[in-house]
Amino acid sequence: MKPARGITPKKRPVAKNNLLGKDPVEVYCRLRPLADQNEVAVVKRLSNKVVQFEPLDNAQSKGVAKQYQYTFKHVFDANATQQEIFQEVGYPLVDDLVHGKPGLLFTYGITSSGKTYTMTGCPQDGGILPRCLDVVFNSIGDFQAHKYVFKPDKLNGFDTQTWAEAVMEYQRENLAQTSKTPKVKRKDDGVTDWTTRTSDSGKVEDVDPDAAYSVFVSYIEIYNNYVYDLLDDNPIDPIKKSLQSKMLREDSKRCMYAFGVVEVEVKTADEAFEVWCRGQKRKRIAHTTLNAESSRSHSIFNIRVVQAPLDADGSEVITDKSFMTVSQLSLVDLAGSERTVRTGCTGNRLREAGNINNSLMCLRTCMEILRENQMSPDSNKMVPYRDAKLTHLFKNFFEGEGKVKMIVCVNPRAEDYDETFHVMKFAEMAQEVLVPRPTPISTPVSALGLRSCRRRKEPLPRADRFGGSLKELSSQPLLSPAPEPVLPNYVLTMHGDEEMLPRVMDFLNQQVAMKQAKDRALEHKREELRKAIVQLEEERNVLKEQQRAVRMDLKAREQQVILLEKKLSNSDAAVQGLTLELDAVQREKRTLEHQLREKEMLLNKGAMEREHMRTEMEDCIALERDRMKRLMDHLLADKQAELESKVCVTQEKFRLLREILNTADWDLLSGGGDTNRRASQAKPTDGRVTRSQSRASPCASEGTLSTAVSEPKIYASALENTKGIPVSNPRHRRSKSSGAELWVDHRPPGSIELGTVMQPVMKKRKSVGKLDVKDVTKRASKYALTHQEQDPSGDIETQLYKGDVIPSIGGGAQVIFNDVETIRQTTPAMARLRKRSSGGQPLASEDIEAKCSVSIEGHPYPSVIKRSKV
Repeated sequence: MKPARGITPKKRPVAKNNLLGKDPVEVYCRLRPLADQNEVAVVKRLSNKVVQFEPLDNAQSKGVAKQYQYTFKHVFDANATQQEIFQEVGYPLVDDLVHGKPGLLFTYGITSSGKTYTMTGCPQDGGILPRCLDVVFNSIGDFQAHKYVFKPDKLNGFDTQTWAEAVMEYQRENLAQTSKTPKVKRKDDGVTDWTTRTSDSGKVEDVDPDAAYSVFVSYIEIYNNYVYDLLDDNPIDPIKKSLQSKMLREDSKRCMYAFGVVEVEVKTADEAFEVWCRGQKRKRIAHTTLNAESSRSHSIFNIRVVQAPLDADGSEVITDKSFMTVSQLSLVDLAGSERTVRTGCTGNRLREAGNINNSLMCLRTCMEILRENQMSPDSNKMVPYRDAKLTHLFKNFFEGEGKVKMIVCVNPRAEDYDETFHVMKFAEMAQEVLVPRPTPISTPVSALGLRSCRRRKEPLPRADRFGGSLKELSSQPLLSPAPEPVLPNYVLTMHGDEEMLPRVMDFLNQQVAMKQAKDRALEHKREELRKAIVQLEEERNVLKEQQRAVRMDLKAREQQVILLEKKLSNSDAAVQGLTLELDAVQREKRTLEHQLREKEMLLNKGAMEREHMRTEMEDCIALERDRMKRLMDHLLADKQAELESKVCVTQEKFRLLREILNTADWDLLSGGGDTNRRASQAKPTDGRVTRSQSRASPCASEGTLSTAVSEPKIYASALENTKGIPVSNPRHRRSKSSGAELWVDHRPPGSIELGTVMQPVMKKRKSVGKLDVKDVTKRASKYALTHQEQDPSGDIETQLYKGDVIPSIGGGAQVIFNDVETIRQTTPAMARLRKRSSGGQPLASEDIEAKCSVSIEGHPYPSVIKRSKV
């Protein structure tokens, strides 16, 4: 691409060594006339080699207008004729074809750009294809070999037969053919009538007259990336109802060809063009939005010229294959690239358009890689010829098999601007591809020492196709007999002329001797001829046997070939079926792999969730285990505290019992009424003894200790009954060095503040209204409970119950009450009126213990609490 404005970057020059022995791909450009003369063309011809790409009107309005110029081998404007295009493009290819050099010609462009018209033309003005046929037969018309002298070997090669073998095969073919009712041609069948076409009179001048030529044509198409033979006359399979696709194979010379394609030997240009018309009826053409007769496949018309030198007599062709030369000219009408948005194709048409675009893209990719490998000596990329049948079939031409030319057909209307722009870029890039020149054909004919101009002129009249009937071809003119010797003119003057008569006698004797010698020679030759005939008859019999054996062998081989071809056809069908199954299996495999990956992701996700849940459950179990452990420890501590309180009550009962048993004054204890009353009062109603009562009678305690020595047996039994796990140390006292004592001043809600002079003195205290476990267990050493009630006179009496906070073995603490202080306020005038009777009883110790227990724990039993630290 060469912009008209701006600086084009300099291209890297190709090494001169790479240019030697290589020719670039010749690209020509042809502009199609506009249907509407008032329409503005976006592609204009500047010279014979340069075209200019004009910007669109909307691009100019946006200020991004840019002009592009492209250079080609030659540019044909809209007024160029078919004759001019053929002389510039097609005639050199025909010249190479006649001289044994292959060639390839593409017509490339978008749909409705004039590719098919450039290739075929019309009956009044033929295109490249009919003109090539005319020039070929105009050049070799007088030097053609008899029909069936050259016979295809079904492997992209040819075999040579003698003239007699060719005649026999011609007769067999005529005998095998059956007469058919001629088909009536309808006038409205849509087929162009080429019977009145105008032929081209051109010809190649320097044709070798000492060689025999034959022309073979074949017509194939590439449809949906499958190769089909348009000349195949085999009946269509009623099951498949479609032509059998052909496979691409490689021959002995490593050239690609379509296997099993019909090659028809033609003797005239009209016959060849008739074959083309027959195949054209099978070509796939469809109606689209952009083109009424759009080619839906790539059509390839092959013209093959086979030539071989004549022998020394100039009548037969040398049968040695090493002297045979086969050249091929492939005329390719590519299907146009199209955008489905513009054509509106759906269904099969959409599939066809996709395959067309893919094959053209593969052709472009191969061109780009070839150019890259040639421009960069370090690059050695593999050219993907096998990605499409189009490039795979013609890969030999790009590797140096022959000359490659391309005609880029351009429709200069504005609607095709974008697609034409890509076509021009590809065409300019294709010109940079260098194709190796074909290897010069070695002609060892000179080694045979054959004379030139040895062709023997044909005295017999030639038929239209072969040259007469078998009788005419086998009959030869007989040689005229040798003239009789003339008697010399001897004049006799008289009957006894002795001078003349001896001369006559000598002459006659010589003639008689000569006749006798000739008779002897004739007899000898007859004998030799007889012997030769006998020998020939024997040889004939042997040859007949051999021929019969060969025919049987040939028939068996033909049957074997037919079976192998059927097997090959079945194998091809099986391969295609397996290919489709493989594609389906691969698609299913990809689907299953995708599902497998999804399942694996779900499994991994589930495993992660299970691991997360397991971790959470382990944490929850650990937390629950800790909670249950703390709860059980708490319940165990409560149970131990309950048991300890029961043990304490039991021990107190035993202590009182020991005091009673160890008392020496039994009479005083049993006889005194006041003492009995005290004993009855000291005895708890519920079997429990409070600590306040034990503290109130220190003398009794001392007496108990003093009398315990006099009765060791009872005391020992009492101690034995009180054994158990120690709960706390009642004699525990905090160290004086730990600082001031911390009092817990427990004043229940509703307590009244007193304005008395005497107040409880607590240097370091913590006042609480509702007692909590932490208040007792954390650094508290003293506990004080304030209890207020109304006395009989109506005044408030405040009692302060004091106790020590002692740590327990479970990590908690218990309170042991050891003192009660009473603050009472009375009126002096009323003091005299008050009289306390001796029978008045103070507050029962059980009630005080119950209140203390309620104030500390919230339940009436037990009085001694023990809490573990939380």
